[in-house]
Amino acid sequence: MTDAAIVIRTGLPAFAFLLALAACAGLAPPASEDHPNQQAVIGKTKQELFACAGNPISEKIKGDRTVVVYYREASVLEESFPGPKSSYAMVHHGCRATVVLDRDRVTGVRYESVPSSYRDESHCEDIFERCPGP
Repeated sequence: MTDAAIVIRTGLPAFAFLLALAACAGLAPPASEDHPNQQAVIGKTKQELFACAGNPISEKIKGDRTVVVYYREASVLEESFPGPKSSYAMVHHGCRATVVLDRDRVTGVRYESVPSSYRDESHCEDIFERCPGP
């Protein structure tokens, strides 16, 4: 087998894997364009975060890193809509915001729709609506 054939045989699967990985990475929505409140909390101290967003539902500290979780559910009115003779139930949903603090400063915020199939992070944005931007 020639050197060129070996390179093609071993390099092609690796190239295909990297190409697929790059395609999947492009599926995540850009946080800064769609979620300005999410970006507004980056750089805030833990005290500033708690002052504007309130107390989280959980907090885990490991060394210099703290991870806090917030959760906001949709209102009952949002989960049904009126019909001609009654109302129709919608999906019970909400949003979980996971905030990472390194050395007491927010370095990252991730939104997750609950359930994940619902795909609406507006309730997470509501959590941070009282957090002024820079």
